[in-house]
Amino acid sequence: MVLFALKRLWEACLVLFIGSICCFLFIRMLPGDPAAAIYGGQYQKLSDAERMRISENLGLNEPLPAQYINWLTNAVQGEWGISSSTGEDVSEVIGRTIQPTFLLLFSSQLLIFLFSVLPGIVSGLRRGSIMDHMVTVCSFMFMSIPSFWLAMILMLFFSVYLGLLPTAGMGTGGFVGQLPYLIMPAFVLAVSHVGYYIRLLRNHVSVVTGQPFIMALQARGISNRVILWKHIVPHASVPFLSYAGASLASALAGTVVVETIFSWPGLGRLTLKSAMEHDYSVLMAAILLSMTAVILTNLLIDLISAAIDPRLRSQMRGEKS
Repeated sequence: MVLFALKRLWEACLVLFIGSICCFLFIRMLPGDPAAAIYGGQYQKLSDAERMRISENLGLNEPLPAQYINWLTNAVQGEWGISSSTGEDVSEVIGRTIQPTFLLLFSSQLLIFLFSVLPGIVSGLRRGSIMDHMVTVCSFMFMSIPSFWLAMILMLFFSVYLGLLPTAGMGTGGFVGQLPYLIMPAFVLAVSHVGYYIRLLRNHVSVVTGQPFIMALQARGISNRVILWKHIVPHASVPFLSYAGASLASALAGTVVVETIFSWPGLGRLTLKSAMEHDYSVLMAAILLSMTAVILTNLLIDLISAAIDPRLRSQMRGEKS
C-alpha cells in the first residue's frame, strides 16, 4: 500500500507540473499585453522606451522558459504577484474566495450523495421494476436540465414569488446566516450531477449482483443485508468514487456559472472576472489552485479505492489480480 501511495503521489506531482506548464503557456497566448493590463489606459500614453523598461522590469522580454521558471519559483514560495484589477496581493484575493467555493462544493456534493446513493442502489437491485423505470426517468431528467435555466426558475419561484430565499450574495453570521443564500446555488450545482451518479451506481450494483461470488454467498445462506453492505456496495463504490473524483473538474467549471448567477463570492466567479479584466496573475493562480484541488482529490480517492479493492494495488504493481 505504501508503494502504491508513493507511485500515485509521484504521478500526481508529474501531472501537476505538466498542467502548470500548459496553464502558463495558455495564459501567455491570450490576446492582450500583461503590462497593458497592469497599467490600464496609461500604458498607451507611454513612450516605446518606457514600455520596454516596464516589460524588462516585469520579465516579459525574457524567453518563455525563463519566465515560467521565475513564475513557478515565486508560486512555490507563495508569491503570486499583484492583481492588476485591485492592486492587492494575489494570495489575499484568492484567499477570500476559497472558503465560499469550498462551502458551495461541499454542500453540493452532500446533496448529490443524499439524492443518488439510495435511488441508485434500489434501482440496481430491482432492475426492470417500476421503481427502476421511475428512477431512470428522473435521472435522465436531471441530466437534461441546464444549470442556468434551473437557477433562473428557482430564483423566480422562491425569491420573487414566495420571497423565501435571497437571490444574491453569501450573507453573514456564520453558517446559519449563510444557509438561506446557500440553498439554491448548492441545489443547482448538485442537480446537474445527480443523474450521472444515479445511473453509474445503478449499473454497477446491477453488474455486481449478478456475479458468481454473490450467488455463492446466497447459496451459503448469508442474509441479503450482509451481502448488500459488505459485498455489493463496496464493489460498486469503487467506480462510483472514481467518477466522484473525475466530476470535481466539471463541478469547479459549473461553479463559474452558478456563482455568477447568484453573485456568490467564490473562486469560479473570480476566475471569470479575472479573465474578462485580463488580470493574468489572479487567473493563473485560480486555475492552478483548481487544478491542484482536482489532482489531490483524485489522489485521495485512488488511495481510498485501493484500500477498498486490493486488486487495484495488484494491478499497479503489475501483478495478476
